[in-house]
Amino acid sequence: MTVNLVLLKRDGTTQSFTLPSNVTSIGRRQDCDFCLPLSMVSRKHCELSLDQGQVMIRDSKSRNGTFLNGRRVDEARLNPGDLIQVGPVKFVLQIDGQPASFEHYLKPSEGSQEKTDAHDFEKASMSDANHSEATEMLDSIPDEFDIDADLEKEFPTNRNL
Repeated sequence: MTVNLVLLKRDGTTQSFTLPSNVTSIGRRQDCDFCLPLSMVSRKHCELSLDQGQVMIRDSKSRNGTFLNGRRVDEARLNPGDLIQVGPVKFVLQIDGQPASFEHYLKPSEGSQEKTDAHDFEKASMSDANHSEATEMLDSIPDEFDIDADLEKEFPTNRNL
């Protein structure tokens, strides 16, 4: 089973990363498998684990929470195409090449106006107005903050993990 996290960038591109081990950590600390150097990401934010053909996600008691398909979760089983949000960073889970396309993840949700401001794009892509925790988290990002630039430093497009 091949499991990838596909990073959704605000410029409409994606970047795929194969999970490096059966237990993969995501957080702000340098020793995490996926280091996201952002203040809204806890030092050890969450873990993905592979066990007997299943992929699980577990929040590591992060301050801002781990979101699965727009809902805050402590622990959950993942499926291909699930949207994972850690701080302001969004990934789609890809298992054995599924889903094959990520276009619909990069578009604003139906009923919302298309936004050109990066901060507003993040808010518009939330699937439901009832996700107050996620919305509050996005509201706290300064308008001049460039998530993609910071992530590009950590995960250069031409670098394979």
